[in-house]
Amino acid sequence: MNILHWKQKDWSGREFALRTIDRPMGTITFESWSSYDAVYTSGTATISFKNKGWFEQEVTITYNGEEIGKAKASLFGKTKVILNSGETYLLTSEFFTYNRKVQDVAGKTLISFKQPSFSFGKGDIIVSEELPELTKEVLVSTSLYLKSVAEHQAAILIIIFVPIFIRNVFGS
Repeated sequence: MNILHWKQKDWSGREFALRTIDRPMGTITFESWSSYDAVYTSGTATISFKNKGWFEQEVTITYNGEEIGKAKASLFGKTKVILNSGETYLLTSEFFTYNRKVQDVAGKTLISFKQPSFSFGKGDIIVSEELPELTKEVLVSTSLYLKSVAEHQAAILIIIFVPIFIRNVFGS
């Protein structure tokens, strides 16, 4: 297994650095606070993520200018990454944690995100050595992108609905 580390670069949660134990690997940068479009850049690739929708999302994944697949995500459902090559991967999350997994269609875990409970801006990514380098880079950047989008959306929902809930429970 290969171990990678990711870290949020600032308080906004809109830029993330990805590295191996001994060297930088790449950076994911979102276009703005309100946009879910982002770009991952490394020494070998530029991977763009263009998002359509909010509750039901379709994300176009472009590798060095060429569309290579899509991710389909639902705020309340499963997330799939479907590459043009025909490969499909499922992203799952553990309840009440920030941990996530990327699995192939047979259910084999290829990538695991491990994030301590009170470590909001950093974590480890454990990657199967079986993944080819290109697939690894695409899946790691895509799953980190999708993880950050899901957490950002959850935070927005909490900001919107907690005051409404409190007002309804405790009166106006």
